[in-house]
Amino acid sequence: MRRRLVLISTVALTSLVGCSQFENNGRTYLTEMEQDDSSFFAPREDFPIVAGDTGRFWSTEKERKARTPASIHDVEMDRAHVALENERRDLEENQSESAREFYNEHKNKLSNTSEKIYFLRLPKSERREYLMSRGLITEKPSKEAQENRISAVSHSEIMLGMNKSDVMASLGNPSRVEVAGNPSYENERWIYRVNGAMKYIYFESGQVGGWE
Repeated sequence: MRRRLVLISTVALTSLVGCSQFENNGRTYLTEMEQDDSSFFAPREDFPIVAGDTGRFWSTEKERKARTPASIHDVEMDRAHVALENERRDLEENQSESAREFYNEHKNKLSNTSEKIYFLRLPKSERREYLMSRGLITEKPSKEAQENRISAVSHSEIMLGMNKSDVMASLGNPSRVEVAGNPSYENERWIYRVNGAMKYIYFESGQVGGWE
């Protein structure tokens, strides 16, 4: 009895499908979709624009990204960026007044946060040399400075900014040379004996930075 009911149901369903196709002239879902003439509603034409509505039909990439949940990679990149910014801020705040003035004068020449952190980690005496080695600053002595240097050498004197050749021309060879850090940075202390007393001349990046 059960098998007869299944057979009758199958025959009835086949008949209905056949009738449906016949009555619809063979139309199917796909053919109907291809003839779809619906369109999107347009602002100002189909509905008014209210305050805060841009009236645009599209979203910018930035807007779509803001609505998209961040990936693990994006989260890690954001954390790294925040960590770098915090380190830069701490280094900027923990400077002497003179170092801060020099940094503020030239920080716009450093292209990103990592470069600024590297610069701020350098000893103060090496920062000018770093900028000059990268071609970010160039310094040429003025005519007045050149005249003063020549005058100092002729009187066996020294002055700030003199190079090593000028000092040797003025005072001769030192009794001893002490190098601080990497020799290529030319941060040195030259020691002279003058009338039985010790005279110290300090070089920063190869130029006289002070003496005692």
